[in-house]
Amino acid sequence: MKILDIRPAPPGVGRTIAHFDLQLTDECRLYGVRLISGDGGKYLSYAPNSHGTRVATFTRDLAEQITRAASEAWSQYIAQHHQH
Repeated sequence: MKILDIRPAPPGVGRTIAHFDLQLTDECRLYGVRLISGDGGKYLSYAPNSHGTRVATFTRDLAEQITRAASEAWSQYIAQHHQH
């Protein structure tokens, strides 16, 4: 599993703080996955939607793995872009 790209969410998208692209396996990539700021500052990951319909779902364990990887990538993004 690898985060290919992570970028801040545009303003006004609720609790979404970032969107990211994920290489789940060598054969599978997902684009536009959302990193959400949940209750108590906990992060959650959600698969993208298409016309209001989910395009994928994750088991709890996989969602936690994705969120850990995305949280690390987000922390690195923040560190790189806020070093002024």
